[in-house]
Amino acid sequence: MTRSALERLDGECFDVLVVGAGAVGCAAARQLAARNFRTLLVDRGDIGAGTSSRSSRMLYSGLGYLAARYPLWQIPLRPLDMWQRLRYTREVMRCRAELVKEMPGHLTKHRFHYPFRQGDRYPPWLVDMGFRLVEALGGWKVPLAYRRLSRDKAAGESAMAADLGGPLRGVGVFEEYMYAWPERICVDTALDAEWRGATLRTYTRVSQLERADGHWWGTLDEQAPECLGQARVKARVVINAAGPWVDRVPGAGGDSDTRVLGIKGVNVMVRLPESYRGQGLEAFSSKGEPFYVFPWRDFHFIGPTESTFTDNPDQVRVQDSEIDYILGEANHLFPELGLTRADVQHCWCGVRPTSTLDGRTAYLPVRLSEAADKPDLLTLTGSTIMLHRHAARVIARAVERRLGKRGAAPKGMLERERVAADDIARLVAREHVVRLVDLVRRRLPWGLDPDLGRQRVEQLSQGMAAALGWSEVRRQEELRYFEEDTARVYRQL
Repeated sequence: MTRSALERLDGECFDVLVVGAGAVGCAAARQLAARNFRTLLVDRGDIGAGTSSRSSRMLYSGLGYLAARYPLWQIPLRPLDMWQRLRYTREVMRCRAELVKEMPGHLTKHRFHYPFRQGDRYPPWLVDMGFRLVEALGGWKVPLAYRRLSRDKAAGESAMAADLGGPLRGVGVFEEYMYAWPERICVDTALDAEWRGATLRTYTRVSQLERADGHWWGTLDEQAPECLGQARVKARVVINAAGPWVDRVPGAGGDSDTRVLGIKGVNVMVRLPESYRGQGLEAFSSKGEPFYVFPWRDFHFIGPTESTFTDNPDQVRVQDSEIDYILGEANHLFPELGLTRADVQHCWCGVRPTSTLDGRTAYLPVRLSEAADKPDLLTLTGSTIMLHRHAARVIARAVERRLGKRGAAPKGMLERERVAADDIARLVAREHVVRLVDLVRRRLPWGLDPDLGRQRVEQLSQGMAAALGWSEVRRQEELRYFEEDTARVYRQL
């Protein structure tokens, strides 16, 4: 579709304005449109270009959510914390089953290992019980197929298990899923929201939110290249789904404390032995934090780090010390590999929008908050891409409590068909592609290749130029911006 002038929205009235087209914002717009609310979804950039594109790409089994950071003997003294962990893990496992059932084309299934070491904080019997409990919380709908093997038996089944350093007491084996392409989940969800009646506007910044006459007025500024424009829209409810940026949306702050605590996570891509291909590992680091080795096509990525990040998420970058920490933990698990920075293909990081009640400590559950002086402005924190559908239902129910139920929206005549990857003109026209990087990173799978899409970017830029009537100057500018964005998101050593 040709990008319409932003001024066409000026003065329009919506039931709900959703700020942020990440996984949660897209899913919320889909839920709201399906419930017949007139919905506007906006983002200052492209669909899924923020935290959702920097996830760890795993349908996480949830064991780490049960792992308390305090001594085990204190568990009986903290019943509320454990209750929250159990509820959160239940939602994780329910969403896992939902995604496996409804989005199988977006997932790949893999064998994962859990090493039992001498001196581990968690004894094998407790880990066994944890895996069984996690499965039970999910209703056994999509089993983890967990089993604990002796070191020799595990080594006979898997080269990855055979190369684990000791002293080992055994190896747990289970099945888990990876997102084949998390960015595409966001895009497909946003397009489904549009098909159900939502209005979608990317590269549109909310520069101000103001309350007047019982409504919210949002000032929208055009952000697309070579475009100018501004519009003011009215909404009865605003959903702030800007992820780690929720406290930075102009006019969205309230009289409460900080609502989001940013947790920085770094992942490092390496090539491990061919015999490890398609296999992964879950463990705890020397700091007692979750640590993973994820299979990714012909490669693996390892991480993450977990550190508080309070600066602007736009400025988050991978640091040398973080790379060295991750490589050191991997070499501790697999001493024979001897990984160094020379083995790193590239690395990336993101900021997870964890909920907080005091601005200093994490609050595990997904949280929808409303400041006393900002009625009908609801802020969603604490969700991951795994929980995006659950978070969307929380949002939709909150909107229904305020605006009443509307019933289901009328269905369209035909389901939306997927545009073929080689049909660049139709893909650009139908999927809100504004910049070259949108096409390479989030509409086509090649942006996640080891070369980060560079081998195809020249050809794709030619196709976009032809589809959108770009001048050669604009095409060259888009190529430069692609390289700048690649350097900003991915670090190569």
